[in-house]
Amino acid sequence: MATLSIRTRLILVMNLLVAGVGATVGWVGVAVTEQTVESRLVDGPARGAARLFQAMRLPLSDEMMDRLALLFDAHVAAGPADRPALAASSLPSYERHTLERYLRAGPLPRRLTIAGRTYVVATVEMPKGNEADGAPARLVLLVEADKVLAAQRAAAGTIVWITLGAVAVGTALGLWLAWTMVRPLRAMAARMDRVAEHARDPELPAVRPADRASAPRELARLAAAFDHLLLQLADARKQIARSARLATLGQLSAAVVHELRNPLSGLRMNAQVLADELARAGRDDDALRRIIRETDRMELYLAELLTLASSAPGDDAGPADTAGFPEVRLEAVAESALALLEGRCRHAGIAIRRDWGDGVPAVRADETRIRQVIVNLLLNALDATPSGGTMTLATRRRTDDGAVRFSVADTGPGVGVPDGADLFDPFVTTKSDGVGLGLYVCRRNIERHGGRIGYESSAAGATFWFDLPPAG
Repeated sequence: MATLSIRTRLILVMNLLVAGVGATVGWVGVAVTEQTVESRLVDGPARGAARLFQAMRLPLSDEMMDRLALLFDAHVAAGPADRPALAASSLPSYERHTLERYLRAGPLPRRLTIAGRTYVVATVEMPKGNEADGAPARLVLLVEADKVLAAQRAAAGTIVWITLGAVAVGTALGLWLAWTMVRPLRAMAARMDRVAEHARDPELPAVRPADRASAPRELARLAAAFDHLLLQLADARKQIARSARLATLGQLSAAVVHELRNPLSGLRMNAQVLADELARAGRDDDALRRIIRETDRMELYLAELLTLASSAPGDDAGPADTAGFPEVRLEAVAESALALLEGRCRHAGIAIRRDWGDGVPAVRADETRIRQVIVNLLLNALDATPSGGTMTLATRRRTDDGAVRFSVADTGPGVGVPDGADLFDPFVTTKSDGVGLGLYVCRRNIERHGGRIGYESSAAGATFWFDLPPAG
């Protein structure tokens, strides 16, 4: 069977199934028919003769038995119900004595042989045997087995021919069904061979409508889904190429972070020392403040690059198991992130508004990763908010799914994203000096926690948010 095609397997299985069902139904039909014919030829006339005796109060005489034998085309005998004897019979004398011996031996069998002839026997008890004494009587009807067998064969032959015809029709339908089912599958297999042979060809062949027109509905849907899958291969190739670029970028990022982080740390430390010395002397140097601020910003970018470089290959495959994470409150994480940026917000003239909702539960999360997400969102809002604007941080528990939502809203001009672009994809940015990795890292961190991230934008400002499942 391992080397047989699908069509051959379907034909064999369906033909065996049809033949098996047909044989079973035919056998059962023949058996039932034989029983029915035997009952109609033997039991039915016996009950009819008994009813005739009961209705007409006929005498139990040999003459009456002979008339009934002519009427039913079978031998008839009768006698008292309480003794193994016969009062009347249409059988010859010798055969009558043989029947009496059977009676004395016990209840009459269904089939018995008398004088070399086999009879099918039916016995009916009659409460009132004759009009003389009204004693209970027994009536015995004997039909020759050859007559019953001939009638059974005639009826069974009809059933056999009908069964053979049904099997033939079922086989033909099985062949047709196998053909219609296998045809689209063979077409899809041929197309897959073409894709394997021309894996670098971006133009994939389309499924011809005729390949699906004669197929069953389920196979037609399968063919359509297969066609859709092939059409998505080009996008998959792009994703693979992008993943390769990200892997290369990760390696490069690790090297860049290693080479730049130590000099930047030394530069910031020296600039901070100089600024502190000038501050004690009552002097203030704006250049040093800019150096410190830009060094901090570069440190954040390097942290994002380092996160990208240190990500495992399966990070994007699905959420991590958060059961081992500690419970954290997003309000506390947000406050620690604000402590890093409040000085910059005051310098930029941006007000910070907190809107912590009541009864918002904690979440299970890696606090460092969530803090990085919040810092990124705050930096984006800080860059977008003009002087005199407001940033609003809020937490809420959603009523539809129970998730905890954290949001950062600004009063900037909103987010302008090119058509078809995803702001959370790598290297997508609306900033002239941005690299497009901040929101990508945010989305990856949130999705690793089983959450989701998004934003709403209008001319009055933008709101970036993420949802995390509650702890417990």
